[in-house]
Formats: sequence, structure tokens, C-alpha cells
Amino acid sequence: MTLQELLDELRYNILCDRSDLVAGDADQLWDDTTLVRYIDEAQRRFAVRSFIIRDNSTPEVVNVTLVAGQAEYTLHPAIISVVSARLSTSQVDLIRVGHSVLGSYSNPNTMMPSSDYALMPPGGTVAYTTDETLGEEDAGSIGAVSLRVFPVPAAAQAGQVIKLRVVRKPLDKLTLSAPSAEPEIPEDYHLDMLDWAAYLALRIVDTDAGNPKRAAEFAASFENHVQQAQKLVLRKLFAPRTWGFGRGGWAWGS
Repeated sequence: MTLQELLDELRYNILCDRSDLVAGDADQLWDDTTLVRYIDEAQRRFAVRSFIIRDNSTPEVVNVTLVAGQAEYTLHPAIISVVSARLSTSQVDLIRVGHSVLGSYSNPNTMMPSSDYALMPPGGTVAYTTDETLGEEDAGSIGAVSLRVFPVPAAAQAGQVIKLRVVRKPLDKLTLSAPSAEPEIPEDYHLDMLDWAAYLALRIVDTDAGNPKRAAEFAASFENHVQQAQKLVLRKLFAPRTWGFGRGGWAWGS
């Protein structure tokens, strides 16, 4: 659905904001600018809470160019989380690790690289983490994700590109200047997200426009839609794990 279609749906069919139902000088309780801002916020919130937008093809979002001697990279602000990463010259994903295991865990599988990643000399990237602290320029930000690679890239690796698969927020805001634009979240959820826009409109303390009880109902409905969308996304991401005795660094002994 286009922004104009969503705006009309919100105003006339959900909020019932018709001039023939409102007394006074103004024809409508909410102006277009306000409702479009609410629709844009509804899309952003739906994307953040449901993880519904996945991306592996937008260059400015998913490409990370390595710099010699630089281990940490602040990712595009739209990124919520990194699903996987690999070098553009490889078909195999990089190993994902957490800060808590760096330099403190020895991989029992001799077929895999040593997991003492923090102690590796500069060279080709074999692992990454996204739970490091942010750089100084992003201190205090909760919107940026930081990617740290192991080992630190050497001069020979400068210019290599890491390709990410990510969950992200919408890249562009919905605005009145582009009424034919469509939200980035899948069309199946366009009407669902309008429940949050309705909540934002009705939550205000106003005898004409405000309706706290109805606002709460819309908020609850929105959260239900988000949960259903999230379950579908997580189901698609699910991969069964194999297990067996004697794996993972331990074995039976007397």
C-alpha cells in the first residue's frame, strides 16, 4: 500500500476523522503531517520489534571495507543486528564469537582455526563479534552496532570487503512529499502497523481527539501483530542443531 492509501485508511476508516463528524472551525482533528509522522514511527517500531526487514544486498548497509590495523567498525545506523558475515571472496561464513570467550577458550576441533582470537597476529579475518563497545564518535548511542574482526587486518587485507546479512530498520522516512512511497516492511503488515499510529493519535489528553481506552486497545493489537510477525521471522531463521556424545571438547573417561 502507498503512503497515501495508508493515510486515508488511518484517517477515515480507523480514526473516523471526517469533517461531517467534527464541530468547530477545523475540518479535521489531525493534520496530514502529524498522521504521516505517526505512520512512519509505526513502521520503524514494527521493524525494530519484529525483525521483519532483512538485508544482504544494500551496499551502503551490508558492505564493510577492512582497513589495515583497524579491528573495530561502526556499522550503518539502520542495522539492528548482524545475522552472519563472510568475506566477499569466500563462500564460507566467518566464525561468530562473543567477548567473553576471547582468549579464554581453546577449540577442541583441530579442523577449525584456533579460537584464541585476541592473541592472533595481524592477518586474514577468521572471526567477528558484535558485542564490543562503540567507538568514541558513537559514545552513548544505542542505535549503532559495532563490528570487531579477528585478527586485526594486516596491510595485505586492506580493501577486502566483508558482506553482512542483517536485520535492519527502514532506510528512508515516510513523508508527505512522497505520497506514492511504500513502507519497507512487507505489505502483509501494512494495515497491522497502523494500530500503533492510531494509538499515537488517540493517546493525547484532549476531549475531542483523545481516547485513552481505545488507544490502549490499539496498542495491545499492535503488540499482538508484532509477536505474530516475529514468530514467523524466527521460524524462518531456525536451524536444527546436531549433537552427539564425545563432541564439544569432552569425552567419556574412567
